[in-house]
Amino acid sequence: MLKPIAAHPAATVLQKDVSKAGLQKLQKACTEFEAILITYMLKSMRSTVEKDALFGNSTERQIMDAMFDESLALGIAKGGGIGLAEIIFSDLKDR
Repeated sequence: MLKPIAAHPAATVLQKDVSKAGLQKLQKACTEFEAILITYMLKSMRSTVEKDALFGNSTERQIMDAMFDESLALGIAKGGGIGLAEIIFSDLKDR
């Protein structure tokens, strides 16, 4: 008859370290996902505002606005955001 094999104590510590790294990666992914959604929200909000006559609606202006929205969204998400990252993280961390 086979006897169960106990895990080596070093393997248990390694699993805890891996799970910490995994949780950090999951938290980062959740924050970045929230930033993407905030970016789309800002893009939708920007489309409702009239274009400025001074700067117009040139390709350069559109690129600058998109870059600004992405940067702003990432800053919002990293600063706590709208709480979506926390909800997703708490739902996925035990899976």
